[in-house]
Amino acid sequence: MNGGEGGMVPGGSKPGMAMDGAGIVTRYLDAVLRRASVPMEAEPFEPDWQDRPRSHKVYRRAPGFPLPERAPRPPLELGDVLLNRRPGRRQGREAVFTVPLLAGMLRHSYGWLSRRLQVDPNPGRRGQAAYTHAEWARGSAAGGGLYPCELYWVCGRGGGPLPGVYHYAQPTHSLSRVATADLSAHVRSALGSGAGAGTGEHFLLVTSRLWQNAFKYGEFSHHCVTMDLGCLLRTWQTWAAACGIELKPRLCFDEPRLDRLLGLDPATESVLAVVPLPWRYAADGVPEETADDGTAACPAPLGSPPVAHPGSSPVTAEVAERSRTVRRFPAAEAAHLAAVYDARPFPAPEALAEAARVTLVRDGPAGGGTPEAPGLPAAATVPLPQPTPLTSGVAEALAARRSSFGRFSAHRPLAAEDLAALLSAAAAGAQVETGQVPLTRLAVFVQHVADVPAGPYLYEPAAHALVPLPGPAPHPFLQRVYTLTNYNLEQAAVALFVLARPHAVVAAAGPRGYRLFNAEAGAVAQAVYLAAAALGTGCGAALGFDYEAVHAALAPGVGAGTWPLLLLMAGHERPGRARFDASVVPRAPHPCTDGTDL
Repeated sequence: MNGGEGGMVPGGSKPGMAMDGAGIVTRYLDAVLRRASVPMEAEPFEPDWQDRPRSHKVYRRAPGFPLPERAPRPPLELGDVLLNRRPGRRQGREAVFTVPLLAGMLRHSYGWLSRRLQVDPNPGRRGQAAYTHAEWARGSAAGGGLYPCELYWVCGRGGGPLPGVYHYAQPTHSLSRVATADLSAHVRSALGSGAGAGTGEHFLLVTSRLWQNAFKYGEFSHHCVTMDLGCLLRTWQTWAAACGIELKPRLCFDEPRLDRLLGLDPATESVLAVVPLPWRYAADGVPEETADDGTAACPAPLGSPPVAHPGSSPVTAEVAERSRTVRRFPAAEAAHLAAVYDARPFPAPEALAEAARVTLVRDGPAGGGTPEAPGLPAAATVPLPQPTPLTSGVAEALAARRSSFGRFSAHRPLAAEDLAALLSAAAAGAQVETGQVPLTRLAVFVQHVADVPAGPYLYEPAAHALVPLPGPAPHPFLQRVYTLTNYNLEQAAVALFVLARPHAVVAAAGPRGYRLFNAEAGAVAQAVYLAAAALGTGCGAALGFDYEAVHAALAPGVGAGTWPLLLLMAGHERPGRARFDASVVPRAPHPCTDGTDL
């Protein structure tokens, strides 16, 4: 069966055949989906914890400066931006970034916020209940807490510091200058002339250091990293929206050009996203060299660039690598490079909408069912109440975000209003690229929610309702398909599976389609984490489950081409938990009310 069309089982690609980029990514996707039964590595793989890389990139002898510690906090509440799906406006004026506001966003997304130690029943943490094993907590979620993304600010004219390229040093909350020159025109050129491109003097570039994640996850690392990207972008969008700013990340651009600009080897580190920053002192109008010339939204890497490349990379600072041995994983690297060198334009919204559809299989008016699942009885929806208001501040929710691990407890059911808030936040947090149709949906396994019968459902955002699905009872199904030992899923109030039609999206969007749906899954996870933090409930995310078993259970209701990508859990935790949490972020001044702090 053709894997590109989303068959009933993975494995549509034939090893040994010459494949284009989409075929390489589809083969990698199939390996991910069957990893519970077939290891992704050809040989047994165990991480070498004694030779692990640093949790952050270090440039030797790069000059820099500390960022402001007391940055203004976003004035709007989390619910104003996460549930309303739009940035707020303050006193009729358009907000823009300044250095203090950028510092606050970087600190609360990828900077170190607190030093944490938690006692929990996770067997993987046995013997680690000592301060020497405490962890640095960050605002964005990341697979295994590894945080493989690196952040660069391409600073143009009027930014405050000298124009150049600055790397964000996470532990010291500072910027290291790795290049001195106004290179913003080269970023604009790499973005092409699509929506949100062609203007601006300031950009955030997000790269991924593959080894920083692969040392633990091996071939599976590419799947983790692309979700981590979505978590980070959703954090930035939420923070900026609470300040009245709409961020428009770009996931489709001339990647080799930006990799050369930063002096990166795409096989080991590459630019995955570009985020234009509206800036207070940015020049008005469209720069002459990037005026709309009718080119595609995603320029071909081999095309003639409007702005001449500066030649050798202006970034010459040396990077300090901690690991003595850096391994490479061919399948993950091939899937990554297929996206890097993909030259096709971004697909039309209609093509993505067709690829992304998740249609509930049920009887039509005549009761005849569908060809995919004939005779399936019609399902009655379960309406949800209005969501619990999310009154927490964005900075406070990011500081409180944490994973529950084994601390879930069914001693108190989750309120239906809280479930409604979690699902509304998930649906609102799905969109990453501006104008992109949602590529994911949510399957909801209700277990301990007040006034909602237990069972599997599909969440319908437009109706704000749950549609019952045919399938197994949540218990013991959920624990049986979970392949790790750090969660007791029976104690979680609800389990959410982020669903997508990954083969169809790759067929429509090419190799970059993998990033699109995975980044959206990560964005959904971050939105749920933040909503849970605001509600004071536990939350956790996991990739260690049997994809094929969940797919087989849900396929009769949502179609054979739909697959689970990520498992999210939420519910109340055991009372009286033992933990240590020391904040390293100073108390910020109260924001002014006239908008000048933005």
